[in-house]
Amino acid sequence: MKRYANIKEVSEYTSIPKKTLYEWASVGKIPSIKIGRKVLFDLHDIDQLMAELKRSYNQGEKVTNKIVEDIKRNSI
Repeated sequence: MKRYANIKEVSEYTSIPKKTLYEWASVGKIPSIKIGRKVLFDLHDIDQLMAELKRSYNQGEKVTNKIVEDIKRNSI
């Protein structure tokens, strides 16, 4: 597997639109390498970013519990 990918390859790899990737790269949300007009991404960085964006499996349960607690607090 290659280590560096262009914007189109990263978009296909992550299903993130190219426009979003360009925006994230320009504001530093995602590390990138710019050589002239070409933007490259280190796939190790992409994998790390995706892992950081991953939601925990019980996040829905946490949100539900918080809503129920808020309702109970406001009802009493």
